[in-house]
Amino acid sequence: MLARWLTKLKAVHAAKTPAEREAVYRLRYQVFVGELKRKLPGVDHARGWLTDADDERPGTILFYTGAPDDVTGTIRVRVWPPGGVPAKEAGQYSMARFPGIERLATADLGRLTVKPGERGMLILPALVRACYEQLAGPGGVDLVFCYCAPGLVRSYRSLGMVPYGGSLIDTGSGPVQIPLVCVLSDAAALRRAKSFLAPLVKTYFGAGKRPPLDVTPFAHLLNPDNIPVQSDPAKIWEEIADSLKAETPDSAFFGLSPKVMKKLARAGFLLNFERGQLVFREGTKEHEVYVVVEGTFEVFQEDRRIALLGAGELIGEIAFFTQSGEGRRIASVRAFTDGRLLVLRRRFLRELNRDDPDAGYQILMNMSRIMAERLSKPARDDDVSSGQAPQLTPTD
Repeated sequence: MLARWLTKLKAVHAAKTPAEREAVYRLRYQVFVGELKRKLPGVDHARGWLTDADDERPGTILFYTGAPDDVTGTIRVRVWPPGGVPAKEAGQYSMARFPGIERLATADLGRLTVKPGERGMLILPALVRACYEQLAGPGGVDLVFCYCAPGLVRSYRSLGMVPYGGSLIDTGSGPVQIPLVCVLSDAAALRRAKSFLAPLVKTYFGAGKRPPLDVTPFAHLLNPDNIPVQSDPAKIWEEIADSLKAETPDSAFFGLSPKVMKKLARAGFLLNFERGQLVFREGTKEHEVYVVVEGTFEVFQEDRRIALLGAGELIGEIAFFTQSGEGRRIASVRAFTDGRLLVLRRRFLRELNRDDPDAGYQILMNMSRIMAERLSKPARDDDVSSGQAPQLTPTD
């Protein structure tokens, strides 16, 4: 069955000519700039391109689907020889936490772009398979890194990328990103993730081929207890049940039944933040809403604090409820102490309203009440300067 499915994947090409590369740059611009409104380096508005110096460096491959005059999807692969990872990327991916990584060939995946109207058309798995075959084969790579938005972690897991114990990544142009890694030779891990890549491992690794990588030295980084994102529903339920027992009327969970709370646990995920880490930046586009499970989080615009929020309080409700327009964050948020947030996507609430209208109504009423209370209590200058937690405008 898997073999038949793989034959249906889209054909993938490596961009080699100027025309092919320029078509890739145009698709990136269409999605990242035109659709997502990201402010990224390398934007050329005159030509409608999104590119940077890494696109032309040795070891970079631009894969794409479609044709040069109609590119439907693309992904960038950057390959680094042992000890050759640039300092910026090494720091971004917390690579120093991987013992012996300087002796390994590594790579990262990025600039993943699929044309609107083509999503869900087997483009993503086709691109990922092409990357795997290149990196595990002629690339000689052992570890592949990438990052994704929190809401996409489950999807990336199904491709074989797993979160690890690295710091959350601030790209400067969007929401905080989760670092992920794939051990190309770890067939067991790929099978656990139910990744379609698992059968490919035996093609490149094993007797008479490349030896599988021993992951023992950094197994602790792959331990679920040490990664910054938690998506296991049972563990999320334990966290929110224990942390929010003393709920108050200003809590997003006030009055919710255990049944509804368990639905939240199944649909959401937890993010761990270290003090000072950014949650999201003013002006970025996203629709997730966050509930503080533990710690204190600071909402600010430029250098001015707007609010300090604690357990049970909402963060990001304006973009969550925005049905039209950009859905942009109107303030920035960072961790004032070490803390933990429950992240909920707007799609979950839509599905909950459809499947369990009473539960959806409960949550919507709580969110609406919190927003109304914040709007009715404007900030006072003495609240802000004193460092107290004032009741202010919606914290998005």
